[in-house]
Amino acid sequence: MSATLSSFVNPMKYLLILTYLFSFSETSFASFVYNNECKTAYSEIINLQFSKAGQRLKAEHTNNPSNQIPYLLENYIDFLTVIIGEEENDFKRLKVNLEPRLQQIASDDKKSAWFLYSQAVIYLQSGFARVKFGEYLSAGLDINRAYRLLEENQRKFPSFSPNKAGLGMLHAVIGTIPAKYRWVARTFSFDGSIALGSTELQESYVQIAADPQLDFMLPEVAFILSFVMLNISADMPAALQLAAKFCNPPFETVVKESPLLSYALANIYAKTGSNEKAINLLSSYPHTPDRYPFHYLNYMLGVAKLNRLDKDANLPLLGFVADFKGKNYIKSAYLHLAWFYMINHQPVQYETYMQRIALRGSNQVDNDREALKVAEKGVKPDLSLLKARLLFDGGYYDLALAELSGFTASDKKSELEHTYRLGRIYDKSGKTAQAIRYYEKTIQVGGQLPYYYAANSALQLGLIYEHSKNTTLAKSCYEKVLDMDFDEYRLSITNKAEAGLRRLKGK
Repeated sequence: MSATLSSFVNPMKYLLILTYLFSFSETSFASFVYNNECKTAYSEIINLQFSKAGQRLKAEHTNNPSNQIPYLLENYIDFLTVIIGEEENDFKRLKVNLEPRLQQIASDDKKSAWFLYSQAVIYLQSGFARVKFGEYLSAGLDINRAYRLLEENQRKFPSFSPNKAGLGMLHAVIGTIPAKYRWVARTFSFDGSIALGSTELQESYVQIAADPQLDFMLPEVAFILSFVMLNISADMPAALQLAAKFCNPPFETVVKESPLLSYALANIYAKTGSNEKAINLLSSYPHTPDRYPFHYLNYMLGVAKLNRLDKDANLPLLGFVADFKGKNYIKSAYLHLAWFYMINHQPVQYETYMQRIALRGSNQVDNDREALKVAEKGVKPDLSLLKARLLFDGGYYDLALAELSGFTASDKKSELEHTYRLGRIYDKSGKTAQAIRYYEKTIQVGGQLPYYYAANSALQLGLIYEHSKNTTLAKSCYEKVLDMDFDEYRLSITNKAEAGLRRLKGK
């Protein structure tokens, strides 16, 4: 045997050759590879640069045809297009692409943590898109599939932090299901709570931030976390802490590039009384031609400027109703336009936009349902109460209080609203004892009336007592909300009361 052949069959060298070949195989032919091109495409998608990302993913299909990550990212593009644009043709395209992508991904590397996770994300995105278009049964089935896949993946790969983010969001959402619909959760064997979901999301956020292989996903997890904090856990201090992180690295640059992150941060500002910051952010968010248009941000800007009683608050609202081809928040935009013209003493324009509320848009979201009810009742709001409401929504509490000084009620409804507004203003101003007094008076006077003032007063009292650790009184207030018969903002207020009761139970 020659020396060359002897060295080749040497056991140690043979092992090294096998190791090299195995490593080469894993690098070149692995099924789920988040390489630099895919990470860049992901960032472009978060920035709504769909065309640029699509071209990059097309090249990745050519250069690395066995890589399944591009199929997942292409679904991100379809999903965000549907959620942001709300156009029927885009929704149809997402549904057409659903099965081919799932089949492509399901045919590959079952040993990867991305295998089940990618399928779960696609089902989850499909489910949320179906909810947007009213396909509730199909949405439930898709979300159920996503939930099962995430649970299985969690058992197989307990340290895979993106999985925990998906489960955290679902557990938090499941925790908000009203009591009368809990049978749906039981039917699908869904289980979860707001506390569990919030904890999982926080843990996922910390783990992803510390992982150089996954930290590119941090903006997505932060976006989900902000949604849960604002809309489910009602943890405003935590939301403000997250907002502070948005203003520093690594988010500072991302916010400047991503309308999605701009939306998340502006939403925190809007709901925590930082209206000036919201206006500044929404006036400068990135909306270059290479980004998919996020028209809802114009709606947000118009509302924020109206809350400041700006003389040009109508312009972004007019832009929204002119450019947006979807169905949600159209009626609400028309109502805000009507309010703008009323405040600026243009009665003809006020009537014009009040009449348009019934003509366009849907009543799927609370804001639109209430806009339609206001239009149907045909009752003009009291100007001082309207200004106080808007100023309060913008966090201008002293100005709102000044607007109500010397107020004279014209009827029982305006008197009740005046009492309620004072309670809200004192509450947000940190004058809790005065807020409690006015909330209790609102409940006493308006508890049997169809308006939302008494119910929301009970809800706010519940939050006050919950934050001061008075569980008994908090529970009593939340239950009082559910016992009331009112028809304004009912879904939103009762859902928040239900969520409050579940938080107390979790604690």
